[in-house]
Amino acid sequence: PPAFASQARGTQIRAFLKSPGVIADPYRGPRPWPSLASFLKGDGFKQLGRFLLRPVQDVWTLGQCQSINGFTRGSFREEAKNLYTEINRMIALNNHTALRHVCSERALTEIKREVKRREKGGWDTAHWELLDFDGGTPKVVQGRVVAPNEQDRSVSFIQFTVQFKSKQTWVAFDKKSLKVAGSPTEVLQVEDFWVFERGVKVPNPRWRLAARLSMRDEGRTIGGALLDPAIGTPLG
Repeated sequence: PPAFASQARGTQIRAFLKSPGVIADPYRGPRPWPSLASFLKGDGFKQLGRFLLRPVQDVWTLGQCQSINGFTRGSFREEAKNLYTEINRMIALNNHTALRHVCSERALTEIKREVKRREKGGWDTAHWELLDFDGGTPKVVQGRVVAPNEQDRSVSFIQFTVQFKSKQTWVAFDKKSLKVAGSPTEVLQVEDFWVFERGVKVPNPRWRLAARLSMRDEGRTIGGALLDPAIGTPLG
């Protein structure tokens, strides 16, 4: 069953049609089976229930995708791969105008803050290049459905968390064209977890980036926003 954010009422729904602005059950990596000690403490069965519910939610989400014309898992993975490349390239070029069409409002705001931090650090231009995707990339690791108004489940959004593994290079220069970070020759092995969303029965031309998740700091985005594991509502 879908996760719901029940805050939206009245005129707020209009904004949610653009994006719900939340990440449903933010992915935190593979979850282990509950320990024997957890059953002795009394919360083991609750943990087990959540563990068993996750694949059910994945199947539910795939079922909701049947209402999207032309949707297949293969076509989604291909579009996710193209979006990953396109968005990274736009971030390097600082092309916020183009990013507006492929990012949610919250994701774009976070990218802009990231760019400002880099500019304060002396960055002026950056060059990013994707050399190759690893085999099996992209991999969908989680699917969820989020609705801004639990009283109207027809207005809902599908969110897929996608794992990308790739080889990349990047280098940044200051206003004098001097290198300030990175290397044009050093090949980096990069792993990213991005959340893509799309409205169900809502006019949305394509999937868009909803969040870039941090696996180093679980429960947060790359930009540091804290995510609520219960309904996905950002806490700050």
